[in-house]
Amino acid sequence: MGLWILEACRKEWAARGLDVDYESLLAPDDSAGPSETLIYPDDSRLFNPPSMLDAIASQVTERGHAAPTEPQAGTRMILDSLALRYASVLRMIESLTCQRIEGVQIVGGGSKNDYLNRATAKASGLPVLAGPVESTVIGNVLVQAVAAGRFSSLAEARRHVSNNIPIKSFEPNKSDEWRNAADRYAAIEARYTGVE
Repeated sequence: MGLWILEACRKEWAARGLDVDYESLLAPDDSAGPSETLIYPDDSRLFNPPSMLDAIASQVTERGHAAPTEPQAGTRMILDSLALRYASVLRMIESLTCQRIEGVQIVGGGSKNDYLNRATAKASGLPVLAGPVESTVIGNVLVQAVAAGRFSSLAEARRHVSNNIPIKSFEPNKSDEWRNAADRYAAIEARYTGVE
């Protein structure tokens, strides 16, 4: 799962007449630390529910908490939960491959979400590179450019992109607040995966 959860909530918030402008939703206060309320983003109830807000509320109330009712707080809960899930998956990949992951690169539309990228760096303890936004288009053009002889290899084409397309960098700055959030998130995730 990913930003689909947020998009479904935005649609419902908009229908209720609430502000769903990305600028206001994606500007949560970093100094506030991670959300106190977290969700397990891969809960099957969140795949395509009739109401995403109701599905989230159902998951959260099962643990005796109340789901945020204000869009910015809900956005922060979703993004922090996604960042913690990404961190969990990265640890799982390291465990399965016996190889250390050195960093994360977010491409496509998610690369424009600075809050999520910062949260991912904090949750994972890894540097996050964000961009390019139009990665699919760039990849298609590169393959065609290599085939047409513009570049001698895919490696040369990739170097060209890395030298000419700006990438944002987010450094990890894991705090006690994020470590505590990771522990709280792990307990939530264990309820769904059975893995502690």
